[in-house]
Amino acid sequence: MKKILKNLQPSIKAYLGEAFCFSIIDEQAFANGWVYDKYMHLEYTSFDGQIKYADYDYYDFVPDQGVFAKSYMEYPYDFCSETILCDYICGMIDEGEYCFALWNETIITNYLYKKQNPGIYEHGCFVYGYDRDKKVFYTQGYFDNENWEHAQIPFDIFYEALSYCPEKGEIALIGYREIPDYKWESNISKIIRELNVYARNSRRDCEDTRYDLNAELSFFSNLRVGAPVHMPSLYCIYEHKKLFEKRLDFMKKEGAPIKESDLNLAKELVRASRKVKLLGINYNSNPCEASFAAMLGAAKNLIELERGFCSTTGSLGL
Repeated sequence: MKKILKNLQPSIKAYLGEAFCFSIIDEQAFANGWVYDKYMHLEYTSFDGQIKYADYDYYDFVPDQGVFAKSYMEYPYDFCSETILCDYICGMIDEGEYCFALWNETIITNYLYKKQNPGIYEHGCFVYGYDRDKKVFYTQGYFDNENWEHAQIPFDIFYEALSYCPEKGEIALIGYREIPDYKWESNISKIIRELNVYARNSRRDCEDTRYDLNAELSFFSNLRVGAPVHMPSLYCIYEHKKLFEKRLDFMKKEGAPIKESDLNLAKELVRASRKVKLLGINYNSNPCEASFAAMLGAAKNLIELERGFCSTTGSLGL
């Protein structure tokens, strides 16, 4: 017996939590413009030196937005087994419920890539299907080289990864089920309000430098040659620009006074941020002064372009 739930290519996937969610809702979220008043703001967090989407704390946005009904189950470790857990997860899938849990991803990557790495890497896993005949779960994630991948994990390997920490006393599973009558609606007035906030946050004289363009400036200013750059942050910046291009295009189609020059500038930002991302990948594989300088030079160009973009969004006057 085999069952695979809907699984889409997520448009928002810089971080695992958003990627999991948008692999379920991507079509609805973009088709009617629901997503465009969200994910507009970036935040720089100094404690880890990373860029993230502001206002959305990893998985927590899901219940806040009312998109999914959530369930939670803790199974006592001493009474657990491969058969019990795998049967339970298959039952979730049968009921149209996606499964999220924490696992030791080192076990998974060792299996997938024939490695023998030691240690524990606690990370999120997401199950969207199973095949009982093959005894595998269908899952997805960033398993190797920051690439978004799909994988089939045997039940025994999956259970070994899931039961990595008996000290916790239980194995926890979180279920995500789509709410069938959820209203996927756009909110143009909120988009406009958030665009104005974005423009204010990005001013040179803004006292709070944690957000939007100033977040990017803080991020790049705190990088140091020789230290690896945090790639999810660069992916997030790139993804953020792609969303802005789609957002302005949607607004124009909805009758907002978006000019062709605004869209062209957004396209330039996408190209510039992609260059930064690629140079970041190159720097991480070859961490020398020359590759670092090339990445920062591209970042400087991106920031200058975005200054002009902020002036445009702030002058829409809507």
